[in-house]
Amino acid sequence: MIRTAALIATVLFAAPALSADSVAVLSAQTGTVLINQGEEFITATDGQPLIAGDRVMVMEGGSAELTFLDGCVLPVESGSLLDVPATSTCAGTVASVQSIGPSYAQAVGAPTAGTDSNSAAWWVFGTWGAGIAYALIDDNSSLRPAPPVSP
Repeated sequence: MIRTAALIATVLFAAPALSADSVAVLSAQTGTVLINQGEEFITATDGQPLIAGDRVMVMEGGSAELTFLDGCVLPVESGSLLDVPATSTCAGTVASVQSIGPSYAQAVGAPTAGTDSNSAAWWVFGTWGAGIAYALIDDNSSLRPAPPVSP
């Protein structure tokens, strides 16, 4: 009963926030939920309008629900990525949901625990650079200009 009342209240209060292009609203979320509405993922907010093609990523330990204009509710599980469909799943649309692993469910630029992806590159290029520097220092006689020759 309380869940139904909360759903109805969410739909009623979210309806004015929806633009003509909006197909759903993020009606409930726990944990970290990110939305991509263009170039990058940003932190989602409750009541955020969604258009077809938006991507909703629910991080490990989180959850979210989308409420479509027709009142249909689509739960999004932890560790998943959803492409928002143009029509609700109650109308027969099959939502595209992908399971994402913990390595993807982290902030952009955050290193995976126990790895340093640049260490091998630094080692290779550092060794290469040291070898070139040694060759130039050791055999720098070829770099000296020839002494002037008198006529």
